Amino acid sequence: MANSAPSEQSHHHCSAVNSSLPLMQSDLPTLTLSGKIRVTVTFFLFLLSTTFNASFLLKLQKWTQKKEKGKKLSRMKVLLKHLTLANLLETLIVMPLDGIWNITVQWYAGELLCKVLSYLKLFSMYTPAFMMVVISLDRFLAITRPLAVKSNSKLGQSMIGVAWLLSSIFAGPQLYIFRMIHLTDSSGQTGGFSQCVTHCSFPQWWHQAFYNFFTFSCLFIIPFLIMLICNAKIIFTLTQVLHQDPHKLQLNQSKNNIPRARLRTLEMTVAFAISFTVCWTPYYVLGIWYWFDPEMLNKVSDPVNHFFFLFALLNPCFDPLIYGYFSM
Repeated sequence: MANSAPSEQSHHHCSAVNSSLPLMQSDLPTLTLSGKIRVTVTFFLFLLSTTFNASFLLKLQKWTQKKEKGKKLSRMKVLLKHLTLANLLETLIVMPLDGIWNITVQWYAGELLCKVLSYLKLFSMYTPAFMMVVISLDRFLAITRPLAVKSNSKLGQSMIGVAWLLSSIFAGPQLYIFRMIHLTDSSGQTGGFSQCVTHCSFPQWWHQAFYNFFTFSCLFIIPFLIMLICNAKIIFTLTQVLHQDPHKLQLNQSKNNIPRARLRTLEMTVAFAISFTVCWTPYYVLGIWYWFDPEMLNKVSDPVNHFFFLFALLNPCFDPLIYGYFSM
């Protein structure tokens, strides 16, 4: 679903000459009432998410300026800063692009922007998912390997760098597979309807299926499993500590203890993971269904499709609220 355009619903024979596809006028997509509601809600969430995430970044900046010179942001605040940047990037690219594209229905921005914006869209979806993985791994190491984390102060920065790098690399194929097509009428004349799609970009159907599954795995399955495993092991570790000495969780300073502040950030990390899972699961379940059964577009109503997409967009709105709650 992350690679599909709003109007990419037909699979016709490829034309190597002019990338034109036959389509009847009655088959052309239009902006329906449910589509108008989707656009309205999308731009509302855009304003909401931009305000929340930008406000948090501003708060971090002010907090940094108030600190004494020479001191840096804590590990967790650095991670939160990059998660917020990733959420803001997703907000500024995915939401306006989707809203405007649904209004225009067809693609007016040309071949270059078709490729570039498709790349940026997937890149901006990878970064929050990978940043959630980094935060989960960092909290797992902070709880289970505190001395190792303390001795390697650059570990967090390295994981953050890898997350941004992998996001840029994994989104790379978008520059190749997306292209503009021009639809023709029944007489064979090229009409005025153009679209930015992945039509004819894969030699075999299973190539596209593999790419879709790879994208889905990196965007959702792998981050979800890593967050699940990390949080499960953290809970297991805390259970062992409590079993050995219930008073250890109340200590303030000890090389073996679990300070309350660390527990607080752990609770926040779990809340981030829950928000990510709850918001994105319906959207990707719908995407899997579409890959195995393209006819699902006729089985699931447009309002349901739009609702699942909008529900996923709540995730970048929730993250700043979660941090605000746990920092009170």
